[in-house]
Amino acid sequence: MIQIFHIADLHLGLHFRNHPEAQETLAEARYRTLQKVVNLANERKANILAIAGDLFDRTGMQVGEIQKTVQAVNQFEGNVVLVLPGNHDYITADSSLWDRFKKEAKDHVVVLDKNEPFDLSGFGLEAVVYPGPCRSKHSSENAIGWVSEIEKDPSLLHIGIAHGSIKGVSPDFDQQYFPMTVNELKTAGVDIWLMGHTHITWPEKPDKNDIIFNPGTLEPDGFDCKHEGRAFLHTIDDQKKISSEILSTGTYRFVQENEQINSPSDLEQLLKKYEDPTFNHTVLDLTVTGKLDPDVYETWKQQRQNLRDAVLELKLNDTGVRRKVTAEQIHKEFPEGSFPQLLLSSLSDSEDELQMAYELIREVQS
Repeated sequence: MIQIFHIADLHLGLHFRNHPEAQETLAEARYRTLQKVVNLANERKANILAIAGDLFDRTGMQVGEIQKTVQAVNQFEGNVVLVLPGNHDYITADSSLWDRFKKEAKDHVVVLDKNEPFDLSGFGLEAVVYPGPCRSKHSSENAIGWVSEIEKDPSLLHIGIAHGSIKGVSPDFDQQYFPMTVNELKTAGVDIWLMGHTHITWPEKPDKNDIIFNPGTLEPDGFDCKHEGRAFLHTIDDQKKISSEILSTGTYRFVQENEQINSPSDLEQLLKKYEDPTFNHTVLDLTVTGKLDPDVYETWKQQRQNLRDAVLELKLNDTGVRRKVTAEQIHKEFPEGSFPQLLLSSLSDSEDELQMAYELIREVQS
């Protein structure tokens, strides 16, 4: 039996420039997540830690960042760590990133930088790896075409590891991210494919007949990442039957919500919802609409800061929250007998028309 802890797309060094309030926290969290998954892989007694591309977000990483990464990876206690260069951390002939990585790595940490079979017998495993490293950020051709041509010993476990889009699974309309098809992967003659590049988990519910797996990113990196950060743990028995478990790995969440508040109870429920401790690690994109009585409207304006303090970062759009127009407000803001006062008073029986007319008058006056 062989256990493979399968991760991809951590993108260490991601800047998060669109999240200035949470930028430093989100960037550092990715290093903590790497350490967490190494610890988890050790707890689960995995034989292989496979990183299927984009461990780093770019090739121009600082030496200290590379060293911090390798220090975590070196702590894996299983047989071997397999690290595949992806399209963000692609390999080149004079790659300072991977040269430094190899210099810092222990003997059981292997960078898969060649398009050729890699025998794992030297690490105590009866298996062969077929890597497809990326050599550029974009390519219309994948790196696995050679795999199907290799004769394979049926007594060994054959592990494919590649990075790129999968037709029907990954968005790649221009076919520029090393595109592959499911049929191409299935007919390559390997027993399992460890994929990277697509930041969603696929398959979402692994079946006993599945051999192609993409874990998604370990730590959410934007609002298009709906899951909590994931990895796969594959258990492969002596008959090469695969059992795959999805593991949750991330800390932070990116959440988009739409809320409507029209009463004090609505406002109370909204504040209670987001002030819950579960939102402490959330970047929240919140759109709020509604019409509130003047006193409740003022309460909403005062409570917005509390809402900001309750989450990691708040992107708030509340231009759709309007203050209801009342007879008292009309008489307070406009002189008796003036055109605005007479017009608004005549519309008092139609709340929507009154609101629209009030806002138009205020817009003209401003």
